[in-house]
Amino acid sequence: MTWGKRRAIVVGVLILFLVLIIWAASKPKRLAPNSVLVIDAEGTIEEQPAVSLFGSLSGNSEPVLHDYLDAIDSARTDSHITGIVVRIAPLSTGWAKLEEIRAHLLTFRTSHKPSICYLGYDGVGNPEYYLASACEQVWLVPSNSVSIRGMMAEALFFRGSLDKLKIIPEFYHVAEFKTAYNMFTEKKFTPPHREEVESVLRSIYEQYVTDASSARSIDRSKFESFVNAGPLLTSDVVQEKIVDRLGYWDQVQDYFKSRYGGWNPVSLNQYRSSLGTDSLRGQKIAVVHATGLIVSGESQATPGGGFVMGGDSVAADLRNARNDASIRAIVLRIDSGGGSVVGSEVIRREVELAEGQKPVVVSMSDVAASGGYWIATPAAKIIADANTITGSIGVLTGKLNLSGLYNLLGISSDYVATSDNATLFSDQQNFTPAQEAYIQKSLDETYAQFTEGVAKGRHMSVAAVDKIAKGREWSGTQGKDLGLVDELGGFDRAIDVAKELAHIPADESIRIVRFPEEKSLFEELLQREKDTVTESRSIEETVRRFVGVMDPVQARVPYELHIR
Repeated sequence: MTWGKRRAIVVGVLILFLVLIIWAASKPKRLAPNSVLVIDAEGTIEEQPAVSLFGSLSGNSEPVLHDYLDAIDSARTDSHITGIVVRIAPLSTGWAKLEEIRAHLLTFRTSHKPSICYLGYDGVGNPEYYLASACEQVWLVPSNSVSIRGMMAEALFFRGSLDKLKIIPEFYHVAEFKTAYNMFTEKKFTPPHREEVESVLRSIYEQYVTDASSARSIDRSKFESFVNAGPLLTSDVVQEKIVDRLGYWDQVQDYFKSRYGGWNPVSLNQYRSSLGTDSLRGQKIAVVHATGLIVSGESQATPGGGFVMGGDSVAADLRNARNDASIRAIVLRIDSGGGSVVGSEVIRREVELAEGQKPVVVSMSDVAASGGYWIATPAAKIIADANTITGSIGVLTGKLNLSGLYNLLGISSDYVATSDNATLFSDQQNFTPAQEAYIQKSLDETYAQFTEGVAKGRHMSVAAVDKIAKGREWSGTQGKDLGLVDELGGFDRAIDVAKELAHIPADESIRIVRFPEEKSLFEELLQREKDTVTESRSIEETVRRFVGVMDPVQARVPYELHIR
């Protein structure tokens, strides 16, 4: 046998092996009677799946938000599922996503199946308890504390470090509440920045206290007194009905064995596999995901596993959904604090074109602000969660002058230029007076374009938009009151509204078609080969985009604000 034939046989066997792995991973698993759905909620829950070669091979890709929601909904009517246990570890997910998971857990309670939120890990704070309060029962490991307490919003400022490094920050913005680059220019909150943050914090806090107290059947004022007095000792939490009982994991298992005939745990990934694929029947509604920092060009994953939203990529997804005659409506699911004005405008244009042919409904996740709100403006309806961060209608630009740092390190530079403005974004000098004048004019023109787009989409006057714009962030609840949002609700409500606008009967099943489409294993292998070639360049470009020097004018919010 020749070497070529032996190699062909080996390659054939490897391909067959891969096919068998994929087939075995994708084949729906049969559930045992008295199965209990065990959901692990921890860390960050994403809106769309990250590209993962290992996940494609194993069938165990990291679950995203709709996986949690779909599993909870299916378990409610699944005769094989006895109940749900949610094991909650420290969460870094935004408040709007927690609000959506809570809503589905509350609906699950109507099935009269048990739901237990198990607090068996360190770090039970406000977000963790907010989610746990949606379960019928809350269990706490003895000796653990419930650290619910007054809520705070925290931002980091780097001006002191920049001063020590002899770096001069030069940033300009429109208008006074556009504070994304305050982390470089300030050492603490400015009065407008503080006012903005306090307003959003108070709105989310009120929603937290109202929702948690209602779910726990505790008088709201009494629950708020617990929050203000927190953290709470283990000895107090059962007596005050903050939790239902103290218990260990083996006791959770015994609970189901003794009352429901057995303990057959099924993980979220296993349950997803058992559900198989979505139905191929029913009218189609497209869900276009718009996640992460907006840049011009193509979407890409960040080195840390996050997302960068390319204007061209999302625009192409919208265009494909628009041109597909079988798709009756589009839901644009936004989880972004903005970024490039150019990238945002490319997406906004496609939303406008799509809305001219079929209904487009925006569904806002944790953040849909600045450029993330820019792309939403032409939609027929905008749906946001109460805890969504939205608005931030304003623009900014600037640079860091690194010449002092270079001098400190003994590095020197020199240049030649054909005009004065050739040095506009040089990191070796400040803006000249003429360059400052150009920048201010550019910002004013872009801000006018932004407010005019909002006014057109929201059917408001430009003057009315300007009053609630000025770069200010709002919660979803505040955005609804101000006219920036049409309704409060989650992804499910956005689907219902899309069905209404597309004249699909409310009780008729629909088929969701998600964009971007998930790649097959072989497509991912080809993409991985391409990414390897350009990896160093992509990482460099990603870093530059996050620093914000890729576009002269940006529409983005301060990512460094943490509410907990």
